[in-house]
This record gives sequence, structure tokens and C-alpha cells, in this order.
Amino acid sequence: MRNCWLLLLGCLAAACGGNFSNDDLEFLNALPTREDLASELPGASGTVSEGGLRRRTDALAVGEPSRLYQDTREASDTFNNGMDGLLTLLEEIRKLPPTTREPELRVWGPWPAPQHPGHEVRFAMKREPERFTYLLQYRTRGAGEEEWWSALEGTFQPDGGLRKGTGAVRILVKETKAHGFDVGGLANLDLLEIVYQTRALPITVRMRFVPAAPRTASEILYAYRELPGGLGEMGFLLEDTDILPGTRREDLAIISRWTKDRGGVGIISVTGGDVPVGFTATQVECWDASFRVTYLKRSWETAEVGSASACPDVSALEQP
Repeated sequence: MRNCWLLLLGCLAAACGGNFSNDDLEFLNALPTREDLASELPGASGTVSEGGLRRRTDALAVGEPSRLYQDTREASDTFNNGMDGLLTLLEEIRKLPPTTREPELRVWGPWPAPQHPGHEVRFAMKREPERFTYLLQYRTRGAGEEEWWSALEGTFQPDGGLRKGTGAVRILVKETKAHGFDVGGLANLDLLEIVYQTRALPITVRMRFVPAAPRTASEILYAYRELPGGLGEMGFLLEDTDILPGTRREDLAIISRWTKDRGGVGIISVTGGDVPVGFTATQVECWDASFRVTYLKRSWETAEVGSASACPDVSALEQP
């Protein structure tokens, strides 16, 4: 996704610095930060091993690498990559004072868009009575004010202190592609939507990937929660997917909860498709600090692998 923002980052890097007013900082504090939104799953970023979600019937033993951790790792990486370009852009904007200041408005730019000759780009923020709104916009160079179109739109409603509140960001991939712009790794999407709240613990972030029409892929939903001390939770929902042996398609949900240094617990739920009507196929899997299986229980098997007592305590995340 980072490629989507390279043109604006180049403009920001070339812009001149200056001083910030206290009012400028109020605007900037309405923008989300990497610290607030990014998933912090322990372990180095990587790719899920071959098999991943497809091998739910394979046997696992205590001490083997946890496939559910690997699936969670992939989901966490996808979640973070979905926001990376946006958060990098906002980090660069925070380094520069606005080009235009009005009592309830701040604008960065417009600047020439180097990767799109003949176009200009700007980032605009407006302060309203109950919230802030912001837009990343482009237009043909020299065109009128009404010719600006938005590639990104966001809102933030402050509540409870510095950078506390609720917000949403929508990356308008379909509109950006319609104007002939390269969207990099988002080419198969029409929309990427992020909704978050930082006003109370746990911090929550939800992300929705909407595939481009004609929709050969399913919409994907991610949800992330975080508590102090390294406790985290990643939820993943994929509907109408072929996950089990058979000819029909199922709905897959994964919830993984983890500690900073004592491993984690994951629960897989599969419904519909080749699962009998009225039943849910489930798998509970625990892993240790080295991401290896300590416990495994499948609803369609009577035997357990390992001991449930080896699972870490993640009960603080079980509250809604």
C-alpha cells in the first residue's frame, strides 16, 4: 500500500519546515498514529507457512510450530500493511506546518504530484463543533476549486483527552482507480475502511476490505483490541470460502488472544457449507512464547493434544 502515497510523501519531503502553533497541534492530534492503530503481535513479521488455513484436518503434536499462530501472524501483517501507507503519510504531515491556516481549516499543499504529471495534491483538515474531518485530494493542475476529488476521507471525534476519541478512515480505492492512478497492492479492492476508538481500554480497531467488482473474492473483516502490558486480540472473518474438504463453501472466523511473552490462545469457528446444519466446527489451540503448540482440541475429535493448563491467561480480553 505504501506505493499509493509515494507521490505525496515526495512532496512533503521537499516542503519547507517551520513553526507550529498550539492550534496547529490540536488539528494534528486528531490524526491517528501507528502507536494507536497497529497490531503488536509478538514475533517477527513473516508469511504463513504452506497449508495455513487449508489444513484444518492435519494432525498436530505438542512442540510443533503453531499453525494458528501462523494464521494470526498473517492476519496481523495484512492488517498492519493495510494501514502502513496511510500512517506513513500522516507521520510525514506531522513534521510540517500547514501551508494554509484559517480559524477552522488547515491545508497542506497544493503541490505538484510528481508521479502524476499535470496533477496537484493537497491534504485538508476542517474543525467542526463535534469533530474533525480530513481529505487527501487531487485535481488537474490549474483546475478550479470544484475539481478537487478525494482519494481518502477521515473523521475524528475527540472524547476524553489528548488523542482520545473515535475515528474512521476510508481509502477510496475505486474512485482513485477511476482517475487512472496506480493504487499498488490495493488494485483488487474498491474500498478499505478503518474504524477505531481510543477513548477507553481496550483500544479497538476494525478494518474492512471490500473487493472490487465483479466480486470474485469475499469481503474480509479484521478487528483488533489491545490492553496495556502486551495483551492483544485479533479477530478475522472470511465468509463464503472453501475451507473444508467437500464441494460447498463455509464461513470462517478466527479469534486469537495473546500475551507479551507467555504465548497465546486461538479459537477457529467454521459454519455452513460442509459443516452439518446447526453445528459449528471449532478448534482451540494454544502456543507458548516460542510459538509452538502446547494444547489442541477439536470439536470433531474426542482426544485432546497436550493440557489446557498450559494455555496462558488471556481472560482480561474475554470481556466485550
